[in-house]
Amino acid sequence: VTAVVRRRRPAHNRMDMFATFSVDRFSFPSGHATRAAMCGRFLLVHLVLAAPLRVLVILWVLLVGLSRVLLGRHHVTDVLFGFWMGYFQYNIVEMLWLSTETLQELLGQTVLN
Repeated sequence: VTAVVRRRRPAHNRMDMFATFSVDRFSFPSGHATRAAMCGRFLLVHLVLAAPLRVLVILWVLLVGLSRVLLGRHHVTDVLFGFWMGYFQYNIVEMLWLSTETLQELLGQTVLN
């Protein structure tokens, strides 16, 4: 397991990011792909978007993943697993999400009004 999670970045990856404090040497999973998938799914589920905007959200998520591979920061499998992980992280967020009504019951009516 450690060999998979601590996999080195692609060989053609250049450390050309001068404005960063620390660059992680490991590439699995892709954090950018994870966050893009989770945010994209959130937008698609919670916003009423017209079909063209829904397509743009999906394209944005895919382009984030593609950019990570093309920039040499991640392997394809890092990005694919990142997408999968973000998709299921959204499930956790959705399970833990508290509605306004539930918050009002938990905290009392006067706190939120």
